[in-house]
Amino acid sequence: MASVGITSDGFTQLDDIFFGSSATQEFDSPEMREAFRERWLGRYLEHDPEWFYLASADGAIVGYLAGCVEDPATAARFSDIGYFQVWAGYTAQYPAHLHVNVCPTARDQGLGSRLVDRFVGDLSAAGVKGVHLVTGLHSRNVAFYQRNGFVRVADIDWNGSEIVMLGRLLG
Repeated sequence: MASVGITSDGFTQLDDIFFGSSATQEFDSPEMREAFRERWLGRYLEHDPEWFYLASADGAIVGYLAGCVEDPATAARFSDIGYFQVWAGYTAQYPAHLHVNVCPTARDQGLGSRLVDRFVGDLSAAGVKGVHLVTGLHSRNVAFYQRNGFVRVADIDWNGSEIVMLGRLLG
């Protein structure tokens, strides 16, 4: 993974948070695990380090927000995620997107909300008109995002999973 001022121990901590928060826990091979990490985390570290936020406590990374300002429906580097093409009309309204993960011991302390607030503030300052995320329709994080100003934009059945796009207009 690319460096955004993160030590090798920091990358280990990020991996622990990333994989610990993921609905996918088992992989057929180490290569498939690495490809999964690169798809959902690594590309943000490499291409969007200025939109990657870390939260720490007692010298350890306890959460992060991986974001991007580029509309994934029009960006070639997201062409491997087909639902963005389906939702292109929506992503045009909410072009920025994000992923937030916080380790279990740091949850329910407002940390995730502070990460979202910082990202949204920076997006607003940059003139970005909206931000979205995609998650499971029935995931527990839907309520978290709704408390942080996101609304249900659209949902679909994608490869046997019900997913939802949540969006927040800015400005």
